[in-house]
Amino acid sequence: MKYKHILFVSRLSALLFLLTACRSTLLVERWNDPDYSGPALKKILVIGVIKSDERRRAFENEFALLITEGNRKGIASHKLLPNLEKSDNKAQVLAAVEKAGADGVMIVTTHGLINQQRVTRPTFDPVPNAGRSYGMYGYYNRSHSIIYNPGHTVTDTLLRIDTKLFNVASEKMIWSGKTESFNPTSSAEVIAELEKLVIRDMRSSGVLE
Repeated sequence: MKYKHILFVSRLSALLFLLTACRSTLLVERWNDPDYSGPALKKILVIGVIKSDERRRAFENEFALLITEGNRKGIASHKLLPNLEKSDNKAQVLAAVEKAGADGVMIVTTHGLINQQRVTRPTFDPVPNAGRSYGMYGYYNRSHSIIYNPGHTVTDTLLRIDTKLFNVASEKMIWSGKTESFNPTSSAEVIAELEKLVIRDMRSSGVLE
């Protein structure tokens, strides 16, 4: 009975790890204006607040492409505001918004990669005993050996991103959210998960087409 319990716990731990790995990005905080009654925004100017100009352009292009669906369109702001540090004047931003014909502005701010350490739990892994023959009785408990793997320290990478959506007509923020990506492998992966979490929540809140 003790072996069965250890085997069950080991398999359960592995399953929980796989489920966690599949959810590498989480929407940890979100807000929408309860007084906003529409209309749902259709043309969104995407502004990526990223230090690297190259990464900013790539991020905005990918995110704008994912926003574009049906009657909804995303526009990368770097084509209209090539240098954000020199475009902090409100008139310049409004001119870019007007030129794009946008009814919404989405500001996405990345906070860089944060390294965090954690200690893994020890595991008990069953290993088949090959080449041995047992009788029918007692075979189950003797067909496997248990290998103990002690816990160890690992370093995880966390990426935090803030997303804010503004209505151009009122210039008010109507949605905001914070996401955390756990050990991201690429910007494309993060953006795809942002689209699933952030865009889906905006649509269900009625602020986005």
